[in-house]
Amino acid sequence: MKFLQSSLVFARCTFVMTLLLHLSSCGRDSSLPSELSRIPEDLASTQLEIHGIYPDGWLGETVSCNLQQLGHSDFLSMRGTVPKIENGDFRTDLSLSIDGREMGHRSLGPGDFEMSVPVEKGEGKRRIVMIFSNSQILPGADGRLVGARLAFMGFGSGYSGVHDVVRSPGIELGSGWGPVETFRNETFRWIENNAQITVSPSRQHSVVLNLLVEPGPGVGEKGFVLKVLDSNGDLSAAQFVQGRVPVEFVLPSATVARTEFRLHVDNGGKRLSDDPRILNFRVFAVELK
Repeated sequence: MKFLQSSLVFARCTFVMTLLLHLSSCGRDSSLPSELSRIPEDLASTQLEIHGIYPDGWLGETVSCNLQQLGHSDFLSMRGTVPKIENGDFRTDLSLSIDGREMGHRSLGPGDFEMSVPVEKGEGKRRIVMIFSNSQILPGADGRLVGARLAFMGFGSGYSGVHDVVRSPGIELGSGWGPVETFRNETFRWIENNAQITVSPSRQHSVVLNLLVEPGPGVGEKGFVLKVLDSNGDLSAAQFVQGRVPVEFVLPSATVARTEFRLHVDNGGKRLSDDPRILNFRVFAVELK
């Protein structure tokens, strides 16, 4: 009798464990990768349902594929190269969408680039779409029309892989931002002036823009007034910055889904003797609250 009772208890426990494992795997496709890190080998998977990505990693004007978002993922990141063929002034705008929703937009020139967009927590198959506004023709007998060549794309956490200063959904970085830099395990972007931020809040009232900011040699590494200007150039908010500090700007009520702002300084502009850039200030983190 005791043996029968023990067998029933064991069977019930096994059933519960099997059910929990099944529920935890809902939406997960174990054969679908979460990243493409070995180009071109990773492109061979039929589960990706690739469109517009050539077998050697070149990207057409409009490309798409599937990737598996893992539960701990908070960023989708990609890096690649825009070829320099004839026109060194070539520019193209890259739009990155997930499941039909645009998550980020970047203006790119010839050379290496990297882009990361925050994603909502979740798990399951995602359809990634990349659209290049302009393309170039590969030289010689190749003749393919391409926007860039893919080096990496995948979901991950903000503390591994390629990442950016954006720390929450609803924010897109536009023009005026320097490239992502990492030094002593810190990630940041330098700004000369008028760095563009597009805010897409999830609620239609005032939101708080949080930044971790530090003065640079362009302002003499002393205190300066950081202003947030709207798309008309009118002042929306301002705060004095001295040293590396978190700053908060209460932005006005959003009347549209996407609102553009610019980070502006009135003074600055000093140059270093060994760097052609103007490094007025740098930003370590941007998020909405």
